[in-house]
Amino acid sequence: MFKSTILLLALCTAGTFAKTWHIQLWNNAGKTANIPIVGNRFCVCLETTQTAKIKNTDGGVVKLFSTNDCTGNFAVLGAGATRTNAQWVNSASVGQDGIPSTGPTQCDPAL
Repeated sequence: MFKSTILLLALCTAGTFAKTWHIQLWNNAGKTANIPIVGNRFCVCLETTQTAKIKNTDGGVVKLFSTNDCTGNFAVLGAGATRTNAQWVNSASVGQDGIPSTGPTQCDPAL
């Protein structure tokens, strides 16, 4: 499931001549995955992914949401910062600050 999410995110965010942002996820078993996000700002649904820890490796201003569609209240994860105990995070808005996110309006339950 973790690998499927990573592959789907990479395919969904592929583009040309756009900035690539990066976040890193750890699951409860300690396995990591680097997530590339291509574009100005993208909402990544993490509802079906274990997120024990999240790091903003080069994600611009990362906003962490408890909702699955990057709406409502959020916590900011600054550049280089790591958030532990991130099981509550169901979506993340990654990229350039000050512009709205594009991306899924709901999670794919098959992931």
